[in-house]
Order: sequence, then structure tokens, then C-alpha cells
Amino acid sequence: MEFVLRKIFWRVGIYFALALVSLTAVAGLVFTRFNRHNIMGVYKEELKSIAQSVSERVSDAVTGDDSKDFFTYLSALKDFGEFRNTDIWILANPSADEPLDEAYTNVDVRTWTVEEEAMKALIQAACDGKTRSYSGYDSIYGMDMMHLATPVKNARGENVGLVLVNGEMDYRQGSVVQYQKYMFLSVITALLISLLIAAFFSQQLVRPIIRIKEIALRMAEGEYAQKTEIRRKDELGMLADSMDILSEKLVEAEKFRDDLEQNRRDFFSNVSHELRTPITVVKGYAETLADGYVEDEAKRKEYYDRILNECAGMERLVSDLLILSKMQNPDFELDKEVLNVIAVMQDALRSMRILMAEKNIVSVLDYEDECSLIEGDYDRIRQLFLILLQNAVKYADDDTEIRVDIRRSEELITVSVEDTGIPVLKSEWDTIFEKFYRGNNNGNKDGSGLGLMVARHICDRHHGKIWVTSDEVAKTCFYVQLPCVKE
Repeated sequence: MEFVLRKIFWRVGIYFALALVSLTAVAGLVFTRFNRHNIMGVYKEELKSIAQSVSERVSDAVTGDDSKDFFTYLSALKDFGEFRNTDIWILANPSADEPLDEAYTNVDVRTWTVEEEAMKALIQAACDGKTRSYSGYDSIYGMDMMHLATPVKNARGENVGLVLVNGEMDYRQGSVVQYQKYMFLSVITALLISLLIAAFFSQQLVRPIIRIKEIALRMAEGEYAQKTEIRRKDELGMLADSMDILSEKLVEAEKFRDDLEQNRRDFFSNVSHELRTPITVVKGYAETLADGYVEDEAKRKEYYDRILNECAGMERLVSDLLILSKMQNPDFELDKEVLNVIAVMQDALRSMRILMAEKNIVSVLDYEDECSLIEGDYDRIRQLFLILLQNAVKYADDDTEIRVDIRRSEELITVSVEDTGIPVLKSEWDTIFEKFYRGNNNGNKDGSGLGLMVARHICDRHHGKIWVTSDEVAKTCFYVQLPCVKE
């Protein structure tokens, strides 16, 4: 993997360098050609200016018949040409009706043999009245030269001769070569700078990838709580954020899995622990009856009743454990709807009539608002109320009453269930909602010790809360608060 990342490093560097060098080379080539064209163009205009100036002077001398003074001009023209590294030739047009007189020329075209076709074409164009030029290697001079010719006209406008200017190009070519050297040095410098810049940016690119790779390998080994600590506002930053989110989700999933496993172990541990005693009792009674040791019918019936009571207790225990397991499972979904708390409580009170009648207990339901609405699961809320009512009946004295009060505020609905009987000590107000807890002052009442814990989980799943108060003499009151909804 690291080898691949190194390849990415070098690829980015090489591609960046090649792109920059290519662009620099293309720009250098374009500017070199432009510079050459510009240098040659300027030199051509310079030769053209010289040729036209000489042509005008010759035309003026021919028109004024000033052959004596023109000889002096030719001498000065020769010195000027040597100073400018040029040869300035004045030639007659042999095809003209009145060719330029020898007094005005410094080269006799009749004695000069022209071999280059380009030179012949240049002279012929000037004789035809056109200004032309060409450049290239010249065999006479043995070097690269630029030749420019322009016609000489007499007073009638006839092309009686021409001026040919021959300029050396070595100096100009040297300027072009020097410029090319500078461009080459620029390309090399650009290459070095591009390699440094590419190395820096490649490092910036590869370093987060290596970090993400390391985090991925650790997560693959089960170390989910990892952070990339990469803060970038680009695609790599988005990838790093995704890895951080994945880490959080895996940690949550691991915790969820551990919780499920712990719940499973707790469930089987609780079942095995709580069922051991009643199973032992049932087994003892059953063995006694099966062996025929009990002959008295009334005693035998008492044993059967005890077996039935123990079986009923085991049934309640298993039912409470299953409900508690569901409530503790985060995946368990409540079937929520809008409920009227008063109607649910009335339903629960109807189910408690028989148990209340056995102890001659009456219930009193008091409420302010007939439309006390919450959003919740009907079966779970009814089960919550049944747990509170069953506890109230179980620990209430005979011939007393259970008071149920429902009050509504702007955001909460408070339900209270009060009984008169065995109180709850203040030291037990919090621990009474724990698993398998039985109060020290409960009068040895039967029960699984799970009912109030189930009630607390139902409240938690409905975003509510439950608590208890007692005067530690006779009265005990359980309170439930649930968020209400608008009508």
C-alpha cells in the first residue's frame, strides 16, 4: 500500500513537472519565433529605409544632372555601408530605355554574374518597379545575408536602375541564439521550481491518505474509536469526515451489541436465579404428593394450591422479564398514537375491580380536563397504570380507598396513585425502581421485584418520569409525568 502511495507521490510530481515544462517550452518556442520574426522585421525595415533613402538621392542626382557631386556621395555611401556592416549597390536597369548612367552606379550589372535564382528574381522585381527582399545563405559572402532591392526612377518615372542593400545577419542570428539560451535556462529553472512545488503538494495530498489508511487498518482490527484529525475543505476532508462518522457509528454499534449481549446474559441469569426457589418448592411438593406421604385430603389440597401459587408466580416472573427485556431493547418500537390518559386509567381501573373487591377497596378518580392527551403506546401506558394500581392494592389496608388524580399543565400531564397502607421508607424512594428490589417494610408480600422497573422503562420510552413519596406512616403516592400534546 505504501508503495502505491509513493507512486501517487511521484506521479503527481512528474505530471505536474511535465505539464509546467511543456507549457514553458511551448511558450518559449512561440516567443522565440516571435522574437526572431521581430528582429528580422526590424532589420528588414532598417535596410528598406537605407535603400529608399539612397534611391531618392540617386533620383534627385539624375534629375538635376549632378554627376560631379554624386561621386563624393558614393564615397561617403561606401563608408556608411562599412559602418553599418552592409554593402550598398547601385545598379543600372539594362532593360530600360535610358539606363542609369555609370556615373551614378558603383556596380556594373553587365560584368556581374548572378548565379542564385533568388537574387535574379530580386533584381528583376526591382527593375519592374517593386521593392522586394529575401534572406538566406549567400555563397558570395559565405554567410547568412539579407538582401533588399528597390527601384530608382528618373524624372519621367521610368525604372532606370535599382539600389541593392546587402546586410549581414550574424549579429541578429546571435541575438536569437542568445534569446534561445535564456529561454532554455528559464525552462530548466521552471522544471526545478515545478519539482519543488509538486513535491510539496504531493506531500499534502498523500499525507491524509496515509492517515486514513492507518485509521482504516485499526478499525479493521476492532479499534473503532479512532479519529483522523484531518480538517480540510476538499474531497479528502470529506473522506476524512466520513471515516470519523463511520468510527462513531461503529462505536455505537459495538456498544449496542455489548448492551444486547449483557441484556441476554442478565435475562438468563435473572431467570435462573429467580426460578430456582419456586421450582425447588414445586418439586418438593410434587415429590411429597407422588410418594403418597400426604393422606389427608385437606393437606393434599393445600399442597396443590401451593404448587399452583408457585406456578402463577413463575408465570408472572417470566412475563415481567420478557416485558423488561423488550423495554431495554433500543430496537423495540412503540405503537404510538394520541391517547386520552383518563380513558386509559378508567380501563385499568375496570381491570382491577375484582382484586379491589377482595380487600373491600374502592377507587376514586379525579381529573380537571376531560381531554388530557398524550402521544403513546396504549398497551404500554395501560400496563404502567396496572402496575401502579396492583402495587397500591397489594400494599393497601383493607377497607381503604385508592385515590387517582390526573392534572394537566401547559406541557405535562401528571398522574398520581395514592394508597393507605404499608409506607415506603425515604431511603428506598430511589432504589425501589431497581431490578428485583423488595422493600424492607413490604410486609413479605409476594412479587417478582420487576414491576416498578418495568414502569420506569415505560416512562423513559415515553420521555416521562416516575417517582414516589411517602409519609413513612401510612400513605404512599406514586407520580407519573408525561408530555402532553395539543388537541
